[in-house]
Amino acid sequence: MNIPTKEQCLNILKQNKTPSNVIEHSITVCNFALDLVDKLEKKRIKVNKELVTAASLLHDVERVKESHVGAGAKLLKKLGFPEVAEVIKKHTLHGLDENNLTVEEKILFYADKRTKGNKTVSLKERIESLEKKYNIDLKKESKFAKKIEEEIIKIIK
Repeated sequence: MNIPTKEQCLNILKQNKTPSNVIEHSITVCNFALDLVDKLEKKRIKVNKELVTAASLLHDVERVKESHVGAGAKLLKKLGFPEVAEVIKKHTLHGLDENNLTVEEKILFYADKRTKGNKTVSLKERIESLEKKYNIDLKKESKFAKKIEEEIIKIIK
């Protein structure tokens, strides 16, 4: 498995001219995700921490493009990181099979839905903000994120 280091991820973001506010968001998503990983590992849940780190940092590498998820996955495959590409492909529900997600994919999906800009916020606040910003209905994404949240809470309590 070829996974870039944190330093390599930050270089990829900079080389790709990812806007600084998107990089800040990605770092916040990563910090939140790694906190979850630590809590899950304490409960003996096996998580690939390096994969979560890389996917969290790179999930919005192509954020300025229309189909940023697909474009980001394509870029990461081209750079030789297919496992990271697979995880970031699943940080939205578009074309996603909700029943076949790895723990790393769930962590990224959830961490991204708890991060607004460079702040950790409630799931409700983040979903409402996205709905307003993009004028879209995210009931399905909200429901799925709540399901992941409940799963995680059940494990770490």
